[in-house]
Amino acid sequence: LFYIHYFRDLEKEFPNFKFYLVLSDALPEDNWTNKKDVDDTEGDGFSGFVHQVVIDEYLTKHEAPEDMEVYFCGPPMMNQAVIKMCDDWGVPPENVRFDDFGG
Repeated sequence: LFYIHYFRDLEKEFPNFKFYLVLSDALPEDNWTNKKDVDDTEGDGFSGFVHQVVIDEYLTKHEAPEDMEVYFCGPPMMNQAVIKMCDDWGVPPENVRFDDFGG
């Protein structure tokens, strides 16, 4: 995975910035250890569809999802799922930004 150290540096510099990795289908050769939750410091990240991980690990626990800013990048199908998730949880469209890989 590229540029992880840049995101880790951002986490150190800005306490309100959090970065979590999500692999849709981790392979044995990835040596991937799933986090138990967002506070787990031992795991590498989460497995599954990114929008479902965001719902399970963040949105259901957030006091005001409508105040969130969401930034993501990926293929068109994933982007559409995340956009729908944001809409379903009341995140205003102006708070959603993404980069479309291939769309």
